[in-house]
Order: sequence, then C-alpha cells, then structure tokens
Amino acid sequence: EKLAKIEQQQSEIGEQWSEIKLQLAQGKTKVDTLNADIAAQQRKVDGLRKQAQQVAISHFQTRGVDITIQLVTSPDPDSFLADMSTMGKVDQNMNSLLQDYQAEQANLADLQRAARDQVTTMAAEERRLAALQDQIEQKIREGQALIDQLTEQERQRLNADEAASSEDAGDADALIDSGSADSRALRAVKYAVSKVPNGQYVWGAEGPNSFDCSGLMLAAYRSVGISLPHSSRAQFRMGRPIARDQLKPGDLLFFYNPVHHVGMYMGNGLFVHARNPRNDLEITKLSSYPAYQGARRVVG
Repeated sequence: EKLAKIEQQQSEIGEQWSEIKLQLAQGKTKVDTLNADIAAQQRKVDGLRKQAQQVAISHFQTRGVDITIQLVTSPDPDSFLADMSTMGKVDQNMNSLLQDYQAEQANLADLQRAARDQVTTMAAEERRLAALQDQIEQKIREGQALIDQLTEQERQRLNADEAASSEDAGDADALIDSGSADSRALRAVKYAVSKVPNGQYVWGAEGPNSFDCSGLMLAAYRSVGISLPHSSRAQFRMGRPIARDQLKPGDLLFFYNPVHHVGMYMGNGLFVHARNPRNDLEITKLSSYPAYQGARRVVG
C-alpha cells in the first residue's frame, strides 16, 4: 500500500511535469509568432517613419522652410515628428499620417512587451519544471528503497498481486476485440500493444521504445495521423466522453482525481498502458485498476 501511494505520487508529479512541458512548447510557439509579428510591425513602422519624413520635408520645402537638417540631425526623430503633430505645424493630411505612425509604433511596443512577458513566464516555468524533475527522481528513489526493504515473501506476494491484475502479452494481438472499433483506433491499439514486450517507462518519453503514460497514447495515435497533446489531463479534454459500458478499442481511459494516468482500451475488459518505472508497459484488467474517472473517444 505504501509503495502504491509512492508510485501514485510519482504519477501525479509527473503529470504536473507533463503539463508544464506542454505549456512551454505552447509558449515557445507563442514567442515565435510574436517575434514574427514584431518583425512585420517593425517594417510597417519603419515604412511609415520614412513616408512621414519625406512628406514633412516636401511639405515645408514648398513653403520656403527647410527642416531637412533638423529632421536628419535630430537625436530623436520620433519625438520630432510627434512634436510637429501636436504643435499644428502640418496640415490635416500630414497630421493623419503622423497619427497612423504613432498608432503603429504603439502596437509595436505592445508586441514587444508581450514577447518580454512571455519569455519571463517561460523562465519561471523552466525553473518549476526542474524542481518537479527533482521531486520525481526523489519519489523513484523512495520507491526503490521500499522495494529493497521487502522480504522475499513480501516480494512474492507483490508479484502475485500484480500478475493477477495483468495479462500475459505473449499473444497480445489475440486479446484485442477488433469487431466494432474504427480502423484507425484499432491500428493505434495494435501499435501500443506491440510496444509492451520491450517498451520501457521513462518520464516525458513518447517513443519509439520508451514512453510515459500519455506519451504512449500520443505515439499510438500519431502512428495513424492523429495528434494528441503529451499530457493525460490535456488528453482528457480531447474527443468526446464515452460511458464505461460503451467502450471500444482505442478509447482513452483515465484514472485518479485529478487525472494523472491514462491507458488505451483493448476490448474484453483489458487496457494497455505505460504503468510506472517499475512495471514499464503492460496489459491490465480494467476491473482491477483503481480510481477510474472516465473515457474519451478521439476517433470514430
């Protein structure tokens, strides 16, 4: 019981790790988009600045006033142009152009500020990710220390209990109910099942031979062209909910509250999952696994 609690804590911390990892990936995409927007906005601002300078020079030269030297030599051309607008030294068309320039410059500043804020947020998430990684490794050490303390009789009882809840993966394909499921869901199940004999449980992994629980689901559906996030909680928001008595092969099964474990239904009351670092990948009886929370169907 104590070992199960430690392994559940590992799983819960690991799910937090996965969520932050997903947020970091999304944050990087956001920063890349912001940087592209900043570059485009900078070009727009530079173009308007050049246009405003040319119009101002032309405007004043036609009135016998040459401000070219003032504009070119000004230590702050932006403030110079802004002053011209506020002081009423240009006509209405010129003033409109300067207002456009100032508005676009403000938009540029907003984008730059958003990018800086996102980078700051990501730095904090990186620190939290590292702290969670340390916690995961500590829980793994605690679990291993507990196993090392077991007597031979306790080890045999633990192995017997786990064997009673799992199925031999020697002929795993024969355990899949292929009657009514979507063809892509079936192929995803077969992918996941094929990884059971030699697959290893590794935090944050998504293949080809190492997986965590959501990483195995991601890899299985990726093999049939369907994209899933690398997080059991995020996967719990995918697709549509399915009642337990309506399960089909390929449905994602979720456990614990809050959710921090996921497996894939095979049919015949069985599911395949990356269980934990001690058990790696296995086929388990759904009726024997604790804290079932629900299922989602992502295809079919």
